[in-house]
Amino acid sequence: MQDISIFAMAATSIFIEAAPFLLLGSFIGAVIEVLVSEETLLRFVPSNRAGQVAAGLFAGMLLPTCECGIVPVAKRLLLKNVPPRSAIPYMMAAPVVNPVVLGSTLFAFQGDYTVVALRVLMVIVPATILGFVLGDASPRDVLKPQPINLQRLGELEEKHSHDHGHGCGCGCGATDDNKFKAVIYHTGAEFMSMGRFLIFGAIVAAGFKTFLPPEILDMFTAHGWLAITGLMVLAILLSICSEADAFVAASFVSFPVTAKVAFMAIGPMVDLKLIPMFFAVFSKRVAGALVVVPTVIVYAMALIMNLGGQ
Repeated sequence: MQDISIFAMAATSIFIEAAPFLLLGSFIGAVIEVLVSEETLLRFVPSNRAGQVAAGLFAGMLLPTCECGIVPVAKRLLLKNVPPRSAIPYMMAAPVVNPVVLGSTLFAFQGDYTVVALRVLMVIVPATILGFVLGDASPRDVLKPQPINLQRLGELEEKHSHDHGHGCGCGCGATDDNKFKAVIYHTGAEFMSMGRFLIFGAIVAAGFKTFLPPEILDMFTAHGWLAITGLMVLAILLSICSEADAFVAASFVSFPVTAKVAFMAIGPMVDLKLIPMFFAVFSKRVAGALVVVPTVIVYAMALIMNLGGQ
């Protein structure tokens, strides 16, 4: 009975920790949808391929978003015809390459800049590869067809624009009141759409967090490759927000540094909150790539670093 209580508390705490970031991401996505025109966004996207990837990688420095809310933002960028070459790297890198997470990582590891640099490197490499691999597709080709509720939303907005003028909120004659209502409406719709996947991820992650015996973790510390495997799997299962995961990683004192860095790199890109969101928003092939590519690359990089004595 005590385990059930701990499980319930863990699931609730994961949801409470993540929900504000999902709400923030939904709000940012709604602001982009309603207030920022496609032309304005595209004005900031470089014309060359390398520039587009670089812009996506480091946009998180200016628009920091936790992984809990990054998917709605990326979806809105793609719907605004921002190329996948920028939107996908932004989605993968922003939860780590932002001032808040970099600062928390530096603090958790007592000012060790090497750990911070390795974490950023392990995120930037797979994000860059995904940007180049998926970059030639059109923005809407990487997304699943619009679900019924968003189609209905479009119909309601069209009716609204007929009744009260243009409802897109792009400055085309819409009033400030209409723009505000549209932002709130989009935020609520996106939060409800993604929230059910957050709840599912929180429940599963809490189950592993509560019922996984500590002895299993201890088995992995004897070998570098097992330690890396164990902490990467744990990062995916625990689904800790990127703002807090460095403190958890630092607590694994018996694990090598490379395993801790792999823990902090894979979690913000692939965890039990993100995986169902990926498959809900993106086509199956793209969602699969978003899961497989970072996992394989982070694992390979961690193994190489471990052999190099990091």
